Amino acid sequence: MTREELALLFLSTASSPVSFQEVGSSQHRALQWIVEDDTLALDVPRSMEEGGAAQFMSRYALAVLYFELNGPSWDNAVGFLSGVSECKWNLDDIAGTSLTTGDSMGVTCNQQLEPLSIYIPLNNLQGSFPPEIGLLTSLEKLVLAGNQIRGPLPSVVKNLSILKILNLYNNMMTGTIPRWLSSLSNLEWLSMSSNDLQGSIPDELGSLSMLKFFGFDRCNRLSGTIPDLSNHTYLERIYLSYNDLEGSIPSGIGSLTNLKLLTLSNNKITSSIPPSFSNLSILTSLFLDDNLMSGDLSAIEGLNNLENLLIEDNSFEHTLTSDFLASSDKLQILDASNNKLKGTLPSHLFQIDGLAVMDLHGNEIGGNLPDFPTNNTGLQFLSLYENSIGGDIPLSISNLKGLTHLDLSTNKFNGVLPASIGDMTTLTYLFLASNEFNIGRIPDDFQNLSSLRELSLKGTSRNGNIPNWLGKFRSLLLLDLDDNDLSGPIPSEIEFMRGLNFLLLNRNQLTGTVPLAMHLLPQLKILLLDNNDFTGLGRGVLGYEFCDITPYLGKAGSVFTSDCGGLQPEVDCPCCTECCEDGSVCNDGSDFLANHDLIWENRYNRYRFVFNDDIVYSLGGV
Repeated sequence: MTREELALLFLSTASSPVSFQEVGSSQHRALQWIVEDDTLALDVPRSMEEGGAAQFMSRYALAVLYFELNGPSWDNAVGFLSGVSECKWNLDDIAGTSLTTGDSMGVTCNQQLEPLSIYIPLNNLQGSFPPEIGLLTSLEKLVLAGNQIRGPLPSVVKNLSILKILNLYNNMMTGTIPRWLSSLSNLEWLSMSSNDLQGSIPDELGSLSMLKFFGFDRCNRLSGTIPDLSNHTYLERIYLSYNDLEGSIPSGIGSLTNLKLLTLSNNKITSSIPPSFSNLSILTSLFLDDNLMSGDLSAIEGLNNLENLLIEDNSFEHTLTSDFLASSDKLQILDASNNKLKGTLPSHLFQIDGLAVMDLHGNEIGGNLPDFPTNNTGLQFLSLYENSIGGDIPLSISNLKGLTHLDLSTNKFNGVLPASIGDMTTLTYLFLASNEFNIGRIPDDFQNLSSLRELSLKGTSRNGNIPNWLGKFRSLLLLDLDDNDLSGPIPSEIEFMRGLNFLLLNRNQLTGTVPLAMHLLPQLKILLLDNNDFTGLGRGVLGYEFCDITPYLGKAGSVFTSDCGGLQPEVDCPCCTECCEDGSVCNDGSDFLANHDLIWENRYNRYRFVFNDDIVYSLGGV
């Protein structure tokens, strides 16, 4: 018999005979390689009892995997099909040094020279799993995350009975979660997150008692309820966010005393937080945001190892007192926005050194702001808009030395707008709109806030002139001074605000002509000037008109309003997108309040401005 005939006979139990006959199939190509092109030239065994049979079978199975996952297009071949032992098909043996942390990229073997690990993440693998993957029964680790593997997980994977780690995160896999996964009783890490799976999570997976990591988040179409995981006593991390899971959170999760992270964000969970959660003493991250949950927060108030608590966009009802999260001194992110929280803001939250983000907007919190401790440098993001907090803003707010984002809009603050805010020189975002401050000018101390990118003083009872020093705000994207009592002309220094995208000066008592120099603002997309007392638009000495030279205003995607409507228009504005009549409702009554819900999914950074459903701008354009 020829070498090829011997190989066909030996491999007849490993692959379908039809697959060998199909020229170009992965099995045919692997056969041709191991028979003719493999420079290692292993002897072809006649049975599995012969010496070298296991190596021949493993080498063939790995070659099939290589061809089925489009090996010639991999970013790094990691030694596959080279003329050395398949145990050396990894970067450690190729380069002579470890190029990864903890795992060598490629194939590594056990002491019996059997494939122990296939670790090839982020390497442009494309295709689907061949059935021959089930031949590699010595595998303990299969990590192919961040590739383009398609199709369902084949049932032959259940042959990998000693598998401990199965990580197929961020591929293109489809189908349902197989019930037979429960037979892989040694699994410690199971991740198929960020694929396109559907159906329910099988209850049978509750028997995988060795699991430490359970990941099926961002599969988008998983439905049904969360299975009982109380048997997973070693479980440390659960990822089930961004699905369509509904019903209640099983109380058994509260018995997982090794649990450090639980993410259930963006589902349709309707329950309250189980009382048993108070047992999760080492939990560091709890993500329950964007669900339909209700009830109070008493079960998590005593979790003293919490670092990340995100429960926003639910219907939790809880009265904040001085005991709220009093022992959670390791908090880094607290986001409980858009719930039904009442009470007053606990002062001890501002004494947590590591707390960087506090977002409690969209609740029913009342009372006054506390006095802020001296030299709080940790807090960077404070959002309290749309509550009922009143009284003066304390002068000690300037103690928040590291704050970059401050939003106190739409509350019931009164008194003097504190000039001490001008000492908060790290601010890039300052929204104080829609409060009941005493009438007064824009504080001159605010000119120290030269890092600002967004400033909203809409509806804050500001009077006097628009200060000339605003021209120093070269990084400002949005300036909202709408609905005040400002008077005088628009200062010519505005021409230096070259980054300005949105300028809202409507509903004031501004006079004079609109500066022609505004044509030097190349990014200006929204200019609201209606309900003022302007006498016209600026004109050049050579006779050219304002509308002739504005780079963006008046064009598609822009918004430009002035008092150019009615029987006696105050301004002639042929490039205005809407002509309003002084004293009348303009912009369909819209406040044009830029959305200020910067969410954790975007790391609390601004990616777009939403003024209403029809007017949305990304930072790169409309």
